[in-house]
Amino acid sequence: MSEDDVVQYLSQKPDFFSRHTDLLESLTLPHPVNGKVISLLEYQVNLLRKTTADYRSQFERLVDVARDNESTMQKSRRLVLAGLTCSSLDDLAVVIDDMVRDDFEVSHHALILYGEFPDSAIRTHQLVEDDAFLSHAAGFSDCFCGVLPANEMNYLFADDASSIESVAVLPLLSRAGGGIKRCGVLVLGAESKSAFDKEKGALFLQYVADLLSAILLRLLP
Repeated sequence: MSEDDVVQYLSQKPDFFSRHTDLLESLTLPHPVNGKVISLLEYQVNLLRKTTADYRSQFERLVDVARDNESTMQKSRRLVLAGLTCSSLDDLAVVIDDMVRDDFEVSHHALILYGEFPDSAIRTHQLVEDDAFLSHAAGFSDCFCGVLPANEMNYLFADDASSIESVAVLPLLSRAGGGIKRCGVLVLGAESKSAFDKEKGALFLQYVADLLSAILLRLLP
């Protein structure tokens, strides 16, 4: 009788070992960790423990994801509601200040609009070809996490630039008509390299950038 025959027979007789418990107790297998000989029953117990631990780990990961999703939803809700109350560009600046402080908990940010807005206190910048100050930050059409060149960091954050280890660049765009019009940029600066590591996903940041862009477009003259 071959091994395949044995496997097939046991598959067809799932109650075989329950009718031959003495045989079950005499069977031995190598321990999955230390290699020592153990009974089949002990092997099954160890296997069940490992499976249970794997399921527990998966469950804990799902709980963490659910918590992150809930947090993201609450942050998004606050931003949308706050954006609906904005009646001026300066109102938007206040909303962004609150969001950066309460939701992102980062110590530095720079909000810049492209063009001239004499009725607003928001910082403005005139985009030019081969811009010496914002060529990188202004060039993104999607969110970026990582670091920017030193000259741009100094332009964005002045004396605080040396203390910032990572940034998130949120482009504020209009995509009307299928084209891209650059309206401004929000740059978040953190004093930790891991806060906006380029290896991390930027899905939530992109969502925030899209929301802010929609609010901004409603307020632009």
